[in-house]
Amino acid sequence: MPKVVDHEQRRRELAEAALRVVVRDGAAGASVRTVAAEAGWSTGALRYYFSTQRELREFVATVVNERVERRIRERVEADRGRLPLLELVAGLLEELIPLDERRREEFLLWLAVTEWSRQEPLAGAEELWDGQRGLHVQVVFALAGFEGEPVNVDPRVQTWAEYLHVFVDGLATQAMFVPARMPPERIRAVLREFLAEVPRLAAG
Repeated sequence: MPKVVDHEQRRRELAEAALRVVVRDGAAGASVRTVAAEAGWSTGALRYYFSTQRELREFVATVVNERVERRIRERVEADRGRLPLLELVAGLLEELIPLDERRREEFLLWLAVTEWSRQEPLAGAEELWDGQRGLHVQVVFALAGFEGEPVNVDPRVQTWAEYLHVFVDGLATQAMFVPARMPPERIRAVLREFLAEVPRLAAG
């Protein structure tokens, strides 16, 4: 019988190879040729799945974003009702901060996506940012005492979500580039200190 090829799995294997190249060689090193070599494929075989370098880059960003979103969903399912709200949301936001090797690799990928987007617009890049902003809105919405889904939220929630998003991005940068000054335990403590400052905005 002819061998059944899982094309989606092949595409994801190529995305993982691209991530390894980015971690090792940086954004500029992740070309079709270098990714194909990392995966043990020919350039022609890679182009069967991704006709352009841009398509490969867009898929890599999507795969890593899905990985982070899956971890966040799993943490919500595991910790909701078990942890105090502040601890729950702090744990979710920590998934965006490079506190271990896996998250450091993902942070390097986001830096690569930023560089690639500067060279040429990548489909979905803004949506990825919007997804992160949405998480920060949900966190502030809950900490501020609102219930349900954050639809047509209080403008103050949006403002605090912006503050929090910028703050978490800053923590991520410091965790990545000055880990001796901002080790994981300090990052976690500072994050919780900031979250404790979110005011209770819900009426009553």
